[in-house]
Amino acid sequence: MEPSSPPLENRNSGSTRGDCPPNMTYAEVAKANGLRYAVSDVPPVPLSIALGIQHYLTMLGATYLIPTLICPAMGANVEQTGRVISTIFFVSGLNTLIQTSIGDRLPIVQGGSFAYLPAVFGIIANPELQSITDDSERFFATMRVIQGAVIVVGLVQIFIGYTGVFSSILRFVSPITVTCVIVSIGLGLYGIAFTGVSECWTLGLTVMGLTVLFSLYLSRFKVFGFPLFDLFPILLAIVLTWSLAGILTAAGVWEGDSLCSTSRTREYVLSAPWFFIPYPFQFGAPVFRGYAIVPMIGSMLAAMIESVGDYYSCANISGAPPPTSGIIARGLAAEGIGVVFAGLWGTGSGTTSYSENIGAIGITGVGSRAVVQCGALTMMIVSVISKFGVVLATMPHPMVSGLYCVVFGIIVAVGLSNLQHVNLNNQRNIFVLGFAIFNAFSIAGPGGYFATVEGNPFGNTNGAAIALSIFSSPMIVAFIISLTLDTTAGGATPEERGLTIWEVASAADINNDPEYIQVYSLPLCFPRMTHNCAYLEYTSRGKMPPPPENGVYQASRGDLGDLCCPCLSRDETNRESNDQESAEEEGTRDSPTENKMHREEESSESELAAGDNSC
Repeated sequence: MEPSSPPLENRNSGSTRGDCPPNMTYAEVAKANGLRYAVSDVPPVPLSIALGIQHYLTMLGATYLIPTLICPAMGANVEQTGRVISTIFFVSGLNTLIQTSIGDRLPIVQGGSFAYLPAVFGIIANPELQSITDDSERFFATMRVIQGAVIVVGLVQIFIGYTGVFSSILRFVSPITVTCVIVSIGLGLYGIAFTGVSECWTLGLTVMGLTVLFSLYLSRFKVFGFPLFDLFPILLAIVLTWSLAGILTAAGVWEGDSLCSTSRTREYVLSAPWFFIPYPFQFGAPVFRGYAIVPMIGSMLAAMIESVGDYYSCANISGAPPPTSGIIARGLAAEGIGVVFAGLWGTGSGTTSYSENIGAIGITGVGSRAVVQCGALTMMIVSVISKFGVVLATMPHPMVSGLYCVVFGIIVAVGLSNLQHVNLNNQRNIFVLGFAIFNAFSIAGPGGYFATVEGNPFGNTNGAAIALSIFSSPMIVAFIISLTLDTTAGGATPEERGLTIWEVASAADINNDPEYIQVYSLPLCFPRMTHNCAYLEYTSRGKMPPPPENGVYQASRGDLGDLCCPCLSRDETNRESNDQESAEEEGTRDSPTENKMHREEESSESELAAGDNSC
């Protein structure tokens, strides 16, 4: 459903409009440029389900990589790893529903975050946990420590989001800092990538080569009109390489104890139960340790910074107006709720927004929020089929390492893409980037000082253990160095630092602009109860946004409820319409002259808008 009123005048800065008239909405501009379904559009039920499954398949590869990497390092067996895989898919679906319902309301998928992996591996390597000799016991003990840290940082993120603290911080965090942090996430894990490929060259190089082939060389080809290679390069590479491994194993090329062999997959799958419903505290009560919590806070900040960029990208590509600082804060708070759930259920890491699915929106032209919510339900339904998780857990490790060589490289590239807003001809910016990234790895990288020094140079106290955890994470070191230098050193204007990208939506009237209401307003009765958390705009603007002119906070449309039961949407629409009519009648009684002038202004605006409504 498209808004009928003209949009704000400042919208040209937030979207690529080309030759389109300035009175077009963001959704109209996006559709003129090839978008099929905008955020609030609801495709037919069969199409929504199919597109939702596609979103699930798009995030499948990246999500299940996290448990397959961390669980063996924690001492987990195949069954336990499969259990964590099922859990992370269930929580990812739940968190996606939370984000698209009470968060930023954009069609953005939530999933396991690679930003948390450096902190998780630091926890795994802690001497307290490594001293446990029994693998199963070490897995449960390590998971409970990780759960405790994830719960704490989730609560911190909720506080940061709902108090609007991050809106103030956003003024100081430039794309330079974002780049340094995200690059450190990708490069910080290079030590475990190609080393694992060497365990079985055949599988490791094959999955790498196929992923590159499908992503770069075959992406423009379609199969029966469907962009198969463009949408599913990782999934296709996994299926083909795994099939090759099964054929060669059956032919006797590899013995059962070989890292290339798939001989034990059938045994594990047959022994696993058909169904398993993940539940909170399934691995035991969380354990809270300072050496685990502090590094995890750095991971949380990195994931938050990365999500801010994802919000802007998702809004632009799905035909939505750019999110304001208050909407961003609301989204980060919803992510914090999801992180707490990840800790309660035990996913092994926190969750964040997924760039992969934003890319899928650009490829398919489907930016519908209802479609993403269908994908979230798919995640939750599939996750309870435990045999599926066990199958993924038996993937040969060299294949996983080969995928890391590709996925982590993409993470580095995503970080570098933030520099498009930065003036790289400014030597000051070049210095901050180079100094922060190089010294982050010189200090805390796989071959850096703290990775090679014996013992703890800070001492033997609890504070020393926390300090070692901080300076053993290249991501945290990069954040500290880049933020300090970028905010204190002169020689660059805000525009040269890329800060103007955060100011696109600073003048938006979120309570009266029809398109902001349609996309970002909360559903059902929540707008009247919470006023859409409009107080969050105060921290960046210094004043509250204007209230609705008719006194009624309206709900948005285009949710899964509208898809499954349109009657709910009609009832809510009728209720709001009655409230609005009551407000208008009261205004008519109180000030008939002003009401007449208002109607004349609306008529004039409608005539102007009708003059050119196409692109």
